[in-house]
Amino acid sequence: RALTWPSPTSLPQGRVPRRIEVALDYAGGRVTFRDADSEDELFAFPPATFAGERLRPLLWLGEGPALLTL
Repeated sequence: RALTWPSPTSLPQGRVPRRIEVALDYAGGRVTFRDADSEDELFAFPPATFAGERLRPLLWLGEGPALLTL
């Protein structure tokens, strides 16, 4: 699920990506998640205005054991 407001957005079920690419278009106000191997878009947040704000990543892998490599 994507943590969108006012409620989370369900994502399509299917093949679980091995690697995920996170792309930030600061000027365009978009954050997009893609399958890093196939380059298929998994989710894109609606456009936003960052207005010169600093952005900091917050990643939640869910419950249970998970491996995150940055």
